[in-house]
Amino acid sequence: MPRPTWIVTAALAALTAAGTLAQTPVRSVEDGALDQIKLYAEKLPSTTSPVLIHPFSATDADLTEGEKTSEETKKMQAEAPPLLADSFVTNLKKLGPFTDVSVATGATAPAGALVVEGKFVEMDPGSMAKRMFIGYGAGKSGVTVKGTLKADGKLLAEFQQRRIGTHSRGLDMLRDDTKSIGEDIAKFLNKWATGKKLN
Repeated sequence: MPRPTWIVTAALAALTAAGTLAQTPVRSVEDGALDQIKLYAEKLPSTTSPVLIHPFSATDADLTEGEKTSEETKKMQAEAPPLLADSFVTNLKKLGPFTDVSVATGATAPAGALVVEGKFVEMDPGSMAKRMFIGYGAGKSGVTVKGTLKADGKLLAEFQQRRIGTHSRGLDMLRDDTKSIGEDIAKFLNKWATGKKLN
């Protein structure tokens, strides 16, 4: 027996409110301001809202790509989240137009705040031996993150960014790449907020 229309409508509304229905991006950008960007809004709701970043997760379960057991990787699982968050805050304050930018300290964001969240999916120091003796890009390190930008629970953007290094020590490269990704995300938000090209 078919279900009454109002039941189906109510169920769809509940799923939408819970964010379980897939949204279709209004625009996708590859290899632009970030490696991958999916925009779910034509523009940001405000350029005067506070911007908060939650330190990105870096658990063993998150790291699905690259080296997961090296000493450098294990150190970076603790160091990387605050490094990225601090780099993002510092750079977005410099770039503007946002002036109220901070690392989130609680689970609840102020109404209208833009909230950046994400996780590290790769934290690979690479191989110093290969970098020294083979060269040509062998043994390169890699740091990759995936994240979202939301306002009042509404998804505004999804993104992915990867940085690779071919010089220096593995741990130093991972730190530098992590800071660079924080800066990259800040530049993306600045460009979108000020109407600059994202590709």
